[in-house]
Amino acid sequence: MPTSHGGSADLAPELDRLDPALLAIRSLVNRPAYRRRIRELLPARVELTTVRVLRAVERAGDTDPTIGDIAEALVIDPSTASRFVDRVVERGEVERRACSADRRRTRVGLTAAGRATLAAVTEARRTVLAEVTDGWDPADVGALATLLERLHESVDALGAGEGSPR
Repeated sequence: MPTSHGGSADLAPELDRLDPALLAIRSLVNRPAYRRRIRELLPARVELTTVRVLRAVERAGDTDPTIGDIAEALVIDPSTASRFVDRVVERGEVERRACSADRRRTRVGLTAAGRATLAAVTEARRTVLAEVTDGWDPADVGALATLLERLHESVDALGAGEGSPR
């Protein structure tokens, strides 16, 4: 079994452990106890799709994203992204703005309410993560975050056909 790890199959046991661990991580945020605990900490009910749209807009940085940018960030169809954005607009957490470079396009920007929702969600998630990692060595928490970020970058690069970054 060729690998990029020196051509050795010695890594197979670790890779076999990694696959189910990734599936388990994916399900963590959907577990009722996790979701319930976060909802308890939030001042109002916030849908996951709302948070995903708000994060996509936030991560776009100084340039307000288009619906296409949001769709790409969320790995969904543009029509689905448009419906998601419509819901968040109705909540007053983002606003649609005409694109100055192309009047046919619309950009999406955070409102003060959207920034407040993001801040509340961030604090709630941080609290829950602090609870579940209570007793962990801070270096272990940092190492886990670093390795998950690295894995995410590698999967993104794989999807872009760029290979695996190191």
